[in-house]
Amino acid sequence: MRFRASMLISAAAAALLVAAVPASAAEAEKDPCFDAHGSVKEVLDACADFIAKGSDDTKLLIRAHTIRAMGLSATGSLDEALDEMTAAVELNPKRANSYFMRAAGYDAKKDYDKAIADLDTAIGINDADADYYLLRGTVYSHKNDFDKALVDMNKKVELDPKATNGYSSRGALYRKRKEYDLSIADYSEVIKIDPKSTQGYIDRGWIYVLNDDLDSAGADFDTALKLQENNAMALVGRGVVKSRKGKPTDGSADLKMANRLEPGIFDEVRKLGIK
Repeated sequence: MRFRASMLISAAAAALLVAAVPASAAEAEKDPCFDAHGSVKEVLDACADFIAKGSDDTKLLIRAHTIRAMGLSATGSLDEALDEMTAAVELNPKRANSYFMRAAGYDAKKDYDKAIADLDTAIGINDADADYYLLRGTVYSHKNDFDKALVDMNKKVELDPKATNGYSSRGALYRKRKEYDLSIADYSEVIKIDPKSTQGYIDRGWIYVLNDDLDSAGADFDTALKLQENNAMALVGRGVVKSRKGKPTDGSADLKMANRLEPGIFDEVRKLGIK
């Protein structure tokens, strides 16, 4: 079983995977904290009960705290989620994933220095996990320290060259650095690995817009819409391309449709540097 650290991360962050401790004990197989059934509240309560019983199985206690952290973050209780991950760290200070999970929470709270400190510790314990570098690179990017972010994202790609999230995250970083050709190359790698990646075509399409290559941008947005009809971001992209190529009426129709599907979508486009 694997947990997503992204539940502790803001929406802007990349979804990252963290290996959970396997529930090997028979006790865990029967306990509602671990059986993946029930509502979020029921699971939170079950894990609290398990912790309160004072189990002598440290691995299961860490897992219970981690599950509670994920559930609490999903309900918006980020401070309480961080408390749970701190408890997990205290149970086993040599477990890298606990620092990683807590760092994701600190990133969500924009407490970037604490996030980086935890990731430094995680990498010090296990320097072979690519996602630790990816999250630290993401945090550095949030701090606008793009040089350090790039070092970490390069390491992510080096360690995990078949994963799309390394290329897509680095592609976004290159966009922020206005290195559009390098950004296009990374999003092209995403598409090469996963030819049905709607997001890959959308992301590359916007870089083509920034690079004034409207023909290539239009082709990418068209492909994205074939893969996922009525994707608001792709519709905005196609509308922008049509308008800039002298077809304002056609472009306006796409833009209006996108706004109906997803009000506020234009704010997301502006964040990409599109004017």
